[in-house]
Amino acid sequence: MNDAKTLSVRLYGEPVGELTQTSTGKMRFAYLPDAKRVLSPRMLSLGMPIQTEPFDEERTEAYFGGLLPESESARQVIGRRYGINHRNSFALLQAIGYDCAGAVSLHPLTDPTFTETSSPFPLAGRILPEKELYQHILDLPKKPLFLGVEGLRLSLAGAQDKAAVCLIEDEIALPDKGCPTTHILKPMIQGFDGIVHNEYLCLKMAARVGLTVPDVEIRWAKEIPYLLIQRYDRIVQNNHVVRVHQEDFCQALGINSAIKYQNQGGPNFKACFDLLRNTTQPVKDRNALAALMVFNYFIGNMDAHGKNFSLLHHPRIGQAIGPLGLTYAEDFIELTPVYDVICTRVYDQLANKMAMKIGGYYEPDKILPRHWERECKEMGYAYPALREIIRQQALTILDVMQGERNTLKQTDLFHPVVDDMLAFFEKHINKTLNRFE
Repeated sequence: MNDAKTLSVRLYGEPVGELTQTSTGKMRFAYLPDAKRVLSPRMLSLGMPIQTEPFDEERTEAYFGGLLPESESARQVIGRRYGINHRNSFALLQAIGYDCAGAVSLHPLTDPTFTETSSPFPLAGRILPEKELYQHILDLPKKPLFLGVEGLRLSLAGAQDKAAVCLIEDEIALPDKGCPTTHILKPMIQGFDGIVHNEYLCLKMAARVGLTVPDVEIRWAKEIPYLLIQRYDRIVQNNHVVRVHQEDFCQALGINSAIKYQNQGGPNFKACFDLLRNTTQPVKDRNALAALMVFNYFIGNMDAHGKNFSLLHHPRIGQAIGPLGLTYAEDFIELTPVYDVICTRVYDQLANKMAMKIGGYYEPDKILPRHWERECKEMGYAYPALREIIRQQALTILDVMQGERNTLKQTDLFHPVVDDMLAFFEKHINKTLNRFE
């Protein structure tokens, strides 16, 4: 078999399978014969349990294609940079698959430069002067993922221009010596005024209503604001970094990223809640997803699709091994912290229908208490519990938003989009509360 058409798939640096591209261009994935011993019994994906037979193209593309950027323009730029077809997922993974979401990485079968093990990586990178960082951010649309930087071959899923970086001595750095990235950098988007402040506030509010969120802050490169978000799929301690495996719901359900929305064939809430029956603490995770479902509804996040929910295949703290004292749990899976929460309703050019139906409707203004009850019955969740989540969040969000607004007013972080969001929340939440009276 030609090595150029086969990639070694590694989890925590250990070879666990091979991704191949057939002569007809189709991808296949197969676990190695000793994968069960290596993974014991962890797996790349709930959608790809350990088995002897190779997985077909559909299931393989759902997982591995889901590691790549979704943006057509980003894929085109990467394709031109490496002289490959931007629609060829295998070729893209061969080019940029060294550092993907979670603990998976892809490499040539014989790669003398690759020495990763499951041991922690020393935190290493080159700190970027502000002028250079500023230029990299300006170049993101034509150089996605900081494409072209020497030695940087990483991939991030999603449609937005962003980059993965390291934070060293509280400064933005590009990783070096194979070090995994530790943070996601998301700059402003042309045409979506205040989107950095929007997402920042939504994450802050999510934390205040009891959801788990990563550390986040707004920073500036000259006049450009950007969001800096700590990666939940990395652990940084004692100047060392460890990858933590994760997968989004589309990958876990075997659904291609191209059809991530329910109306295209993507997951609905029932599929999402059913998936969480496979986690280590399903009751806890289903409660968290119910709270996130309500929160997205209240903040007007119409883009909460199947790739915006994920599972963390978590390491468990155990007997000291190396600088971080980590041993890996055999099967500890949980819902990840919240990410990609934005009030899309304040932008007229974005969809005003939800990515997933609630009680048969995509239109949030049509949803009545009976529709919430219908959805609960469908997904096997107690309606009284969901009704209490709705009540508590409705009473909390407006107070939290007003407090955050006042805090921002006292700093240089305030943006007019904050008032647009507050006006929407007041109208939408009060309308919902009136329907439950």
